[in-house]
Amino acid sequence: MRLVTWNVHANDRAKWPYLAALRPDVAIIHAQKADPRGNVLMWGIVGVQKEAALCAKRVVVTVEEIVEDLRATPNASILPFWTVDAVVKVPGGASPSYAMDYYERDNAFYKRWDEISRTREGFLRWLNENVFCEQSAPKPVCLSLAGAGSEKL
Repeated sequence: MRLVTWNVHANDRAKWPYLAALRPDVAIIHAQKADPRGNVLMWGIVGVQKEAALCAKRVVVTVEEIVEDLRATPNASILPFWTVDAVVKVPGGASPSYAMDYYERDNAFYKRWDEISRTREGFLRWLNENVFCEQSAPKPVCLSLAGAGSEKL
């Protein structure tokens, strides 16, 4: 952040804080559908996923499914293909959160997360077992970031 001098009135100058816009190298977001061209359709509570995608230098979108025709409904958000660098079909990719009209939020996981993330050691153990797939973690668990014992997998 820096201070920038602005002319408030003809003879009155003031310093205001200025924060440059974020421009991440990569945005990775999840949506419900994409078509073969790379147009992406998302709906529900999408947060700032669209804004993250539009400000990033590169965009990777995971989707529940790839369809021939998006059949967009009113108020759905569409990212056009020229804003997206890669689309990857990852059913369940929003888990343990939800993807509207596909699956519910895994509240049991969020309750377990409190204990998992309470200490650095617990969090690192979870990462090793579920993300980095070290030691004897079962293969299905390694395929999902929500794999901390979720019965839905």
